[in-house]
Amino acid sequence: MINTTNGTAGQMINRRIDPARDKRRLMLLFAGLIVFYLGVLIVTRPELNGGEAELSKVSLGVMLAPTVGAILACVFGPGLIRFGLPSWWLLASFLPAVVVFLITMIAAPVSDAVTFRGDQVGALLLMAVVRSLLGSVSAFGEEIGWRGFLWPLMRRRLTFVASSAIIFGIWWIYHAGLIFAGWYGFNGGIPAFSVALLGFVLFVGVLTERSRSVWPSVLAHGAWNALVATYFSSSGAGGGPGFTGSRYLLGEFGWLGAAGMIILGVGFAWWHFRTPTKDGLSPKDPTGYDSPAMWLWFSNTPKLKAPAAAR
Repeated sequence: MINTTNGTAGQMINRRIDPARDKRRLMLLFAGLIVFYLGVLIVTRPELNGGEAELSKVSLGVMLAPTVGAILACVFGPGLIRFGLPSWWLLASFLPAVVVFLITMIAAPVSDAVTFRGDQVGALLLMAVVRSLLGSVSAFGEEIGWRGFLWPLMRRRLTFVASSAIIFGIWWIYHAGLIFAGWYGFNGGIPAFSVALLGFVLFVGVLTERSRSVWPSVLAHGAWNALVATYFSSSGAGGGPGFTGSRYLLGEFGWLGAAGMIILGVGFAWWHFRTPTKDGLSPKDPTGYDSPAMWLWFSNTPKLKAPAAAR
């Protein structure tokens, strides 16, 4: 057995989870993120109020910014990015898109503001998984920073609710600059977007803790971007959206998506708080620094036995 308190390997592990270095890690994370974010804007020079055409110039670089910050924090903090392994929790990643789709389907017949294009449903369902996987490629750049690095770092000393509130605030600010610059969404949709964002933070927080893996949040993020954020577009080239209508109702800036996401997020958080985890880490309270499971947070390894007394 590797001694986790003595020897070279033990020193490396302890140094990377040492709580005294958390402030340094956070400073490196956000310094790297902000510098890279601003660098992307300086290089691409998008025009203010240019809409989605300008967003396409910066979106990939902006979504990579959290990864750049996390890598800097891991190298110079030092710290850890927890990736984990894929599991059946990946199936739950499609729930946000499914729930919003069903709510929109129900709303379409009773509202003149939303129209369902039945001729597109086949292509929509056929391409949903493929589009979600493609969307996950860019979402991975964000999730390495948010759920792979920042979330487990905060959960060691903060409650689930406090960690979610902080992530929500950071993520909201992260998107707000793009909205106010006129590249992403529209100002009138900010209230609905904020509600949906809160629900999404709660939902993927539960997925991350239950799976001890970053992959469900990556897929959930990718599915949301590829499906909900594009009004459930059934084709990237000429197929048109599966739904048409008011932008105050559809998409990630619409109230149908917000309603579905907050219901799902709160429901999952409620279940999470009432159901013990398999590895014994608290669903509500801080997980602490001393649990052996925390050394490799997402590995689901059994708790290590105490080292034998020295002979």
